[in-house]
Order: sequence, then C-alpha cells, then structure tokens
Amino acid sequence: MWRHRGATHLIVTGLICINGLLLSPLTIAAESLQQAWEQGLKRDHLLASSAARQEAAEAQLAAAKATYFPKLALETGYLRTESEPAAKISIPALPMLKGASLPFAQDASYFGGVTVSAPLFTSGRIAQGVAAAEAQQQASAAQTRLTYSELKLAIAQSYVQVLRAEHALQVSQSHVQAVQKHRTDVQALHERGYVARHDVLATEVALANALQWQLQAENGLSLARAAYNRWLGRAYDDKVELQDLVTDPGHEQRDLHQSLSAYLLAAQEQRPELQALRQQSQALQHQAASVKASHLPQLGVSAGYNKLENRYLAQDKGWWAGLVMKWELFDGGQVRQQSSQLSAQSRAVAELAQDHQEKIQLQVRQAWMNQQETRQRLGLVATAVEQADEVLSLARERYRSGLAPNSDVLDAETRRLQAYSNRDNAIYDHELARLQLLYAAGLLAAHHQ
Repeated sequence: MWRHRGATHLIVTGLICINGLLLSPLTIAAESLQQAWEQGLKRDHLLASSAARQEAAEAQLAAAKATYFPKLALETGYLRTESEPAAKISIPALPMLKGASLPFAQDASYFGGVTVSAPLFTSGRIAQGVAAAEAQQQASAAQTRLTYSELKLAIAQSYVQVLRAEHALQVSQSHVQAVQKHRTDVQALHERGYVARHDVLATEVALANALQWQLQAENGLSLARAAYNRWLGRAYDDKVELQDLVTDPGHEQRDLHQSLSAYLLAAQEQRPELQALRQQSQALQHQAASVKASHLPQLGVSAGYNKLENRYLAQDKGWWAGLVMKWELFDGGQVRQQSSQLSAQSRAVAELAQDHQEKIQLQVRQAWMNQQETRQRLGLVATAVEQADEVLSLARERYRSGLAPNSDVLDAETRRLQAYSNRDNAIYDHELARLQLLYAAGLLAAHHQ
C-alpha cells in the first residue's frame, strides 16, 4: 500500500521521482513554469498580433510628430500647348497694331522647382494630434501587456492542470493497489473459511470501481497534456515532464501575504485593461481638440526656387517666399459636430473604464479571499491524510482479527482516497489562487516564478 505520514511526504516523493528521472539518460529534464511561459510567449499568435498593432501605433505617433517638420517637395514637368500663348494688342494710338498678338510663352516648355513649406501656428491642431497619437500608442502598449498577462495565466492554468491530473492518476493507482492488496487478504481469509463470499464480492466491486477511476484519471491526464502542448505549439501527444511547483525550494517564499488594500491599489494602477481604456479616452479627447483647432487660424510659410523654360521672359528662374494664413469661418457646423462626436466617444470609453474598475475590484477581492481560503485548507488536509492512513490501518487490523466487517475497510480506503484527493486539490487550488491573485492585481505580466 502507498502510505504517507504527513502532507510533506508528497514533496519528498516528488523529489525522489525527479532525482530518479534525472539519473536516467533517456529522460528529458522536467520543464519549469518559467520555461513554459518563455516557450508559449514566443509562438503565440495573439501576442504577435498585439505586438504588430503596437508597432503600428508607434508608427502613427512618429507620423503625427513629423507634421511639425518642414516639407520639401521637388516638382518638374513638361507642358505642351496647341499653339504659343499670345496676348492681343489693342493700342488706340497705334491703329496699325489692331488685331495683332504678342506671344508670351512657348508652345512647349519644361518647368521645375523646389518648394519648402512649414507650419508656423496651427492653433494647437498639430500638438493635440501628437498628444492623441501618444495616448493611442500607450493604449496599444497596455493592450499588449493585457494579452501577455492573459497568456501567462492560461499557460499557468494548463501547467497546474497537468500536475493536478498527474497526482490524480497517482492517487487512483495507489487506490487500485490498496484494494488489490485487500482483495488478496479477503480471498485468503475466505479460503480458510474465516469470511463469507459476500466480502469477496464486495471487494471485487470496489476493485472494479477503482479501476474505472484509474481509467478516468489516465484520460484526464492525456487531455491535460494535450491542452498544455497546444499552448507551447507542440504535437498533442508529445511527452510532458513538468517540475512540480511544490518541489520548488522557493515555493513558500512565493506565497502572497500582502493586504487586500495593497492588491486593490495595485490593480487600479497596474491592470492593463484600465490603462488601455484610460488612454483611449484621452486619445479621443485630444482628437476632438485637434479637430476643433482646425477651424481656427492656420499660419504657414513656404519658399522655393522655380525654373520655367520661356524664351519670352527676361528672367525664367528665381527664388520666392510666401506667408499663408487660412481661417475657415463657416463650414455648416461640420467641424463642431465632428469634435462633439469624438468628445462623446471619449466620455463613453471613460464610463466603460469606470465599469471595468468596479469589476476588477470585485475580482481582486474574490481572488484574495480564495487565496486565503486555500492557504487555510493546506493546514487541514495534512492532518486529514495522516488520520485517513491511520484509520485504514486500524480497519485492516480489526478486519483480520474478526472485530470489524469488510465494509469498514472499504469505507476507510474510500476516505483515504478522498483525503489524498483533497490534499492534492488544496495544493493546486492554492497555486491557482496565487496566480489568479497576481493576475487580478495586474502583477502577473512582470512576475517570474
């Protein structure tokens, strides 16, 4: 029978198994959660897509800032007309010239020039546009962190599920071994005439049930490993060897002992969803201000050098400079309505951010309470496992001595199975609660195991 003397026995067993695996030349070293994160983050398509959107937002910001800089343009071309352009001459003092014309341009000519233009004053239109692009870039970065954090949590949940399924299979196997050993004892006693055949049949039924649980545990482990391999981009049936979280020497140091208020404050400042929505609201506000500023005076300067092929001109090339002011006084209310639309969208996103903040506060509170509850369970399950082992041992001794019925042994073994299952569930529920609390507080993206 697989026997344990305390909750820490699982750790010792796990370490022994790991050491045995490491000594085997055909065994791959167990994969840690940190390694799983690194592998999964490298190949996830959603994270790659989010990173590409962030790159696009950074390019948009650079384009908005480029609006400040002067623009240099080169223009050249060839012009061909049906005939030489000419002006009619009409001078009353010279009647002989009546009906004559004077050419002022060639019918075919090349032209070219270089122009430099730059904004001088835009009533804040460019500045607000740059501020909007900066806010949108920060919102995109926050969205990338959100995808990163969600992916880490999903991989961790799958990782823990594999460990839970492995221990569930170990417990079911130990249950089968225990029932098989009891069946051997019962058959021996029956052959000697000490117990009725009813005990043999009851034990056979218990063994059949134990084998069914073992089959279910094996299937659950296969499904858990397939789901885990999917996150890491591997074949679903690839071999999976994971480092058990409870065998990590730093496990206890990773436990979370901060107050609820500290996690609530961290979530308000660190949750990527809130950061993204706040930045999106600010971006819309700046866009509204930029659109509104386009209805105000716009002042710019331009200069250049032009060349026009024209034999009739005394000087066909030269420098020039100009100052341009544009003020659109009336546009039917188009700019005002566009600005109002963007302002309304900004308020809508701000309300959505407030709603998310309230939900996140509840999520943090629930995660913190679950983490506290699972920590308390850890102290109880160790005692329950010791007691279940002792009860089973006593029931077997009493049964062999004829002082207890067979049902007492089977019930004691069922309670032992439940105690070990409760212990494993408490261990991995605690791990999940720890990770979910980090996620709820917005700390998982920067957390390393």
